[in-house]
Amino acid sequence: MLGLGNKKAGLTIEQTGVRFIQLKNNKTWEIEKKAFLPLEPGTIIENQIPDEEKLRSQIRDWVEQEGLKGSHVALSIPPSQVIIRKMNIPAVNTKQVQQLVALEVETGLHLPFEEPVYDFIPVGREQVMQEDGTEEEMTRVLVFAAPKNLINAYIGILEEAGIKTDSVEVSATALGRVAEIAQGKPFADTMLVHLEHSQLDVYMFREGHPVFMRTINLLDLAEETPMFQSESYLAQKSALGEESLSSEQILEITAEVSRMLNFYQYSLHDGTARITEIVVTGSAVSRRQLVGELDQALADIQIEQLLLEEAPGKVEDASINLYRVAVGAALRDDKNSLIDLLPREDREAKVLPYALAALLVIWLLAAAGVATFYVMQKSELESLTQQASSLQSDSDVKQLELASLQGKGGAPSVLIAELEAMRMDAVAVIEELDKGLTQGAVVRDISYSQNSTVDLTVDVAKIDDAAAYLARLKRMSFVTNASIASLAEETDTGNGSMQSASGLYAVVYSVSMQNATSDVNGTVNQDAAAQSVQSIGETIAPGAAASDLSTQEESVNAGTNP
Repeated sequence: MLGLGNKKAGLTIEQTGVRFIQLKNNKTWEIEKKAFLPLEPGTIIENQIPDEEKLRSQIRDWVEQEGLKGSHVALSIPPSQVIIRKMNIPAVNTKQVQQLVALEVETGLHLPFEEPVYDFIPVGREQVMQEDGTEEEMTRVLVFAAPKNLINAYIGILEEAGIKTDSVEVSATALGRVAEIAQGKPFADTMLVHLEHSQLDVYMFREGHPVFMRTINLLDLAEETPMFQSESYLAQKSALGEESLSSEQILEITAEVSRMLNFYQYSLHDGTARITEIVVTGSAVSRRQLVGELDQALADIQIEQLLLEEAPGKVEDASINLYRVAVGAALRDDKNSLIDLLPREDREAKVLPYALAALLVIWLLAAAGVATFYVMQKSELESLTQQASSLQSDSDVKQLELASLQGKGGAPSVLIAELEAMRMDAVAVIEELDKGLTQGAVVRDISYSQNSTVDLTVDVAKIDDAAAYLARLKRMSFVTNASIASLAEETDTGNGSMQSASGLYAVVYSVSMQNATSDVNGTVNQDAAAQSVQSIGETIAPGAAASDLSTQEESVNAGTNP
C-alpha cells in the first residue's frame, strides 16, 4: 500500500506500545489517521530491546496492516536513556560554539554509554571572571545525549517496516510543546509530571527548556504486576479507563516531587529560582487523583491538569490525550523544535553526495576557466609581443631615415612649409561655388576629397538651371572637369518634413579638381610645390607621401547656402 507519502506525522515508542498519529489540521488538532500497536510485557525494558527481531516483526506487520508504508514521522523516545548536561562554552560565535560542544562531548564529557548522539540548546550568555582577573563572555548551553546504538535500532526497525524518520526528540520536548500550545503560554519555572501507565516521568523546565528529567517505575513502588496484559487495543483502553494510583504510590510520588523541587531550587540554581507551576498529564482518573494530593501537599505552588480531551479552541477528542506525546511530535516545526537526536552522520549522508558532486562541478568549471584564461592571455601576449617588435622595427627605420634626411641638409621646417603651401583654401572654394549658382538655386550638400573631387548636391527650380550651373562649374578656377551624376525631382524641402516640392530638382554634380590650390582671385599655383613635398616625403618614408596627403575627406551638409 502506498501509505501517507511525504505527510509528516508523530510516532512514539514506549514500553507499553507504539503510537502513530497524523493531524489533518495543526490548529484544530483534528486527527486524520491514528494507529496503536500494543507491545507484550518485556518487549522493551527500560528502553532497551531484549528481542529486537521480535519487535521488528511486530512493527512490520502492524505497518502493513495499518497502511503506514511511506510515512515520514517525527520520532519521540522516552527519557530514561537521555542525559542532560549544562556547559559554559568560551565562545559566542555559533560555529565556534558548535565546534567546542562537539569537542567537549567527544573528549571531556563523561557519559554512561559509548558513541553518543547529541544536540544542544544555547540558553544564554554570561560574563565569567578568569584566573588572571579578566572577564570572558561565555555561552551557556544544555547538551542532550543518548546512546547512538539505541537510536539507530529504533530508526532501523521503522525504516525496514517502510517508515522514514525525519527527526528524533525526547518525550519531554514533545510533551512540553503540546502543553504550551494547549495552555497558550510558555513554560517558565515549570514541572511537568507525565503519568504513563506503570511509570512516571518528571520534567523540569527553565525558560521553556527542559533542564532535568527523571523516570520513576510505579510498579516497583507498589510491587504490582504489569497493568496491561491483554493483546488487544480495546482491552488496553478499557484497562486505562479504570487506572488509579494506590495510596502507597501517591505517597511516594508526592515525596519524590518534593525532593526534586528542592533539588531544582538549591542544587541547580543556588536558591535563585524555584518551581512555581506543576502541570500533570495522564489518564483522567489518575491525573485528577494526583492533582488533588499535590494541591494539599504543595499549597504554595500552582497545580494544573493538562486537559487535552477538551483543550480550548481544539476539536474535542478523548484519544488526543492517549496520543499526547505523538501529537507533540507531529506539531514539531522549525520554530518550536528544540533538539534533534537523529544521528548526525545520517543527516549529513543525505546531502554529502550532492555536496561532493557540486564541489566537483565547481572545481571542473574553475579548472576550465583557468585553462581558457591562460590560453587567451598567452595568445594576447604573443600578439602584443609581435606588435611591439614591429613597432620597434618601424622606429629603427624612421630613426635611420630621419638621420639620412638631416645629413642631406633637409629640415622638418621645410617639410612643414611645403605642406602648408599644399593646403586647399576651403572658404574660397565654397564662395566660388556659391557665386556661380543660378537664381533660386540652393547648395544642399558638399563632400570632397582634398586635391581630388567634389560631390555637390544643388536644388534648382528648372532643369535648364542645372545645365547652366554645370557650364559655370567647368569654368571655375579649381575645376578640371564637371558632370551631372544624377538629377531627380526633390521631395525633401530641407526643413525635416517630406512634403512634395513640385518644380524643384535635386542635382548631384561630380567635380574633378586640379592638383593645385587657388586663391580668392583665381590665381593658380602650379604643382611644383606638391612635387617638392612628395619628394621630401619619399625621402622620409618611400611610398607614403602620395597616399597620406590625398586620403583626408571632409563633408559639409547644409540645408541652405553657406
